[in-house]
Parts: sequence; structure tokens; C-alpha cells
Amino acid sequence: MPPYGLNLLKTGTLDLIIDSSRPGLRDRGVGPGGPSDRWSFTLANALAGNPPEANAAALEFSLVGPTLQAITPVAFGVSGSVSSARIHHADGATHQLNPWSSGTLEPGETLALGPVTGSLRGYLAVQGGFETPRMAGSRQSLAPLRAQTLLPAHPSRNTFRHMAADWALPAPDTGALRVLPGPQWDLLGWPENQTLSATVDDRINRMGVRLRLKSPAPPPPVGLTSEPVCPGIIQAPSSGEWIILGMGCQTLGGYAKVAQVIEADLDRVGRLRPGDPVLLRAIHLSQALEINREYRLGLARRCQAALLSLAGG
Repeated sequence: MPPYGLNLLKTGTLDLIIDSSRPGLRDRGVGPGGPSDRWSFTLANALAGNPPEANAAALEFSLVGPTLQAITPVAFGVSGSVSSARIHHADGATHQLNPWSSGTLEPGETLALGPVTGSLRGYLAVQGGFETPRMAGSRQSLAPLRAQTLLPAHPSRNTFRHMAADWALPAPDTGALRVLPGPQWDLLGWPENQTLSATVDDRINRMGVRLRLKSPAPPPPVGLTSEPVCPGIIQAPSSGEWIILGMGCQTLGGYAKVAQVIEADLDRVGRLRPGDPVLLRAIHLSQALEINREYRLGLARRCQAALLSLAGG
């Protein structure tokens, strides 16, 4: 079969193929993974014509996006964290894309995804998802993609549309990250409604985000037994820096677990950039359940709006 899809001409920063998860392997030490910013990933897929249940694989990149060239026509969707996305036509003309856009890249055309602003990561989805090889039921890539890599995607076409940014975005990321107190929260001597201030360290990857606390934290307990961990767990090593575990985190950890970021705020952890200020505010489980419910409903509404817009031609 002749090649089809997109050719990765120039890499961005940490280009990875990501799908929604690789479930069912935690007992073997393999985490589910998934997108660092599920909101943007899911909406990029919806803009490309992929409903959430399709588990379509998309391209996740950080800070700066890649440049890709179409071999066959490819319908795509781009998340709004990408500040500059341009299509370069064969005749030399350029088409500037709006944020939160869908469209079609025709054979020979290139899509240049520029810097990511106001966030750390961006997403490019294609209709039907990238058809890279599966491993353990998932298409997620463990190593960054290299230039001249072929990303298979079946021929498809979309109309050029975009969602208004104030509708596509869930809410401004200026409030505190809401957390549930963890097993060692009380051991550090903090009340339930404690609010903590920190700054994001330079060391960020899919494994986690390091935080420098504005005020020194009490020394965490040592000699703890390793226990299961998951994305959003906030660990407190003896170094005094805290670590919010990311979507690529390990499955076990022995550091003190002081808190858990709630589901609705995990995407915001994935958007954090070095130097960003962070507030952590403890809430009750009943509040977290309601906030998470509103998050899921809001994302479902926007996905439905994007899919209906495409279906309307």
C-alpha cells in the first residue's frame, strides 16, 4: 500500500503520539499514560471529527510544535494553546489558522505549528486518528518522534472552522489547584482548609512537575512503604520540593503523599510552565465530586458542539 497521512518534516519539542490511555496494566508496573492536557486533547480530536469514545491517537507537543507535510488529504483539528499555526500551500500562499481550528491539509501542503503560549502543550488530531502501531492496546509512543517519520492517517477532508476561544477554554487558569488531603497531610500538621503557595521549577516532564514552596514545609516522614500512586498525587521528598505526578508517572512511590489534585484540575497541571505561580487549596470530597461532574459535562458539551458543527458542513 502506498504511503498515506503526514510526513514529519521538522520536529517540535517532545513530539509524542498519545491516545486516551493504556488501561489494565498497573499490576505489571505499566501506567495508563494519556494526554497531559485531556481537555485540549479531547477537543482537538472533536474538531477533527473524532468522538471521545473513538480513543483516536493524536500528536502532543511541548513549547514549540512540529512542521508536517500531507501525502494524502488529511482532515485535522488543532487545540487552541498553539498561538501560531500556518498552512503553506504549493503556490507559496499562506493560510493562518485561528485557535481551536479544524481544516484539511491537501497533498503537498505543509502545516507549521509554532510556539505554544499560555500553556505548555499543544495537540494536533487527524480524522480517524494516527494509525501508528499498537503496543499493549495503545498507540502511545514512549520516545519522541524523529524527523522524516511517517504518521499514517487515512485520507479525509474537513471544512475550515474554529471555536471561539472563550467557549473552547474551560475557565481561566488563575485560581488555586484544588486538592484532596492525602495520607500524610495531617502528619505535616496542616488544617483541612490550608492554602499553600509555590512556584513551578524548571524540571517538568510527563512524569511530573516540581514545585518550590514559598514557605518551608514541615519535614515529611521518612521510611514509608512504597504504595500505588497515580497522576495528580503530590509527593513530598526530603529535599523540600514537592512533585505533582503527571500522566507518565510511575505506578509505585515511597515519598510522603500529602495531597491529590482533583480530576477537573489535572489538565491545568499539564499546562504549567517553568516559573508559573501555583496555589494549592484543600477542599472536601463532596466539593471535588461536584466540580469533577461539572468538568465532564462542560467538556462533553464542547465536544458535541464541535462534532455537530462539522456534521453541518
